[in-house]
Amino acid sequence: MALNRSFRLLALLGGVFLAGASSCSSSLPELTIDLGKLAPSDTLAYVTYIGEGVQETDTLVHFSETISLSPDTARFRTVSLVHASGAEVLLFSWDGRAWQRTQSPAKESAPLTLLTEAYDFRGRDIQGKERSLSDLYRKRPVVLVFASPERMQSLTKQEQAQLKAKARPDSLQFVFLYPSLSDSTVRAQLRRDSLEGIAFSDSLGLVTRLRHEYGVQGQDRPIRLRIDTLGKIKR
Repeated sequence: MALNRSFRLLALLGGVFLAGASSCSSSLPELTIDLGKLAPSDTLAYVTYIGEGVQETDTLVHFSETISLSPDTARFRTVSLVHASGAEVLLFSWDGRAWQRTQSPAKESAPLTLLTEAYDFRGRDIQGKERSLSDLYRKRPVVLVFASPERMQSLTKQEQAQLKAKARPDSLQFVFLYPSLSDSTVRAQLRRDSLEGIAFSDSLGLVTRLRHEYGVQGQDRPIRLRIDTLGKIKR
């Protein structure tokens, strides 16, 4: 009888313990991303979590066509996923109840605004260095390149070489503006494209703002502007 009472007591304590563990655990809202059919070479992806004053990037290797994530919605309100060597950029936002796919600005329809003077800006590049556009173009002419929103295309290695060949040696500097939220993704993109220059990501919204200020927010192709040492845009 004493043995039976001991087993019953242990079972009761076990039930209390499990109930307590269940009540203490919490489940985060799931974000399910369907990538569709993947190419055999599509084996590397970058997931960037963005919150107020915080950004974290994870690398996915050999992932499946459906990816399930559980971002901490108390810290992060935006998630981007970049794959296919930067050709595919997916953006999601937390609306307080569920994760929603965010429409790419490339889908907008807007004419290209013809500017004559460059808008100055200051920001931290993908290497963590503070830069000012006016400081750069006062030293040497600048080729300002807005990468395409969907595929993050900017220049080819050959196009950059041709632009350098037409100018005096070391007389041009290149500034790239990428719509990716991840500095590491932009660094990888530059390495893949074998490009040289200063690059900015959109981790703090700088590129989005500049696309509006330069009137290229509705363009789905790369936009290239040449700025002389007086800040004038040459076409």
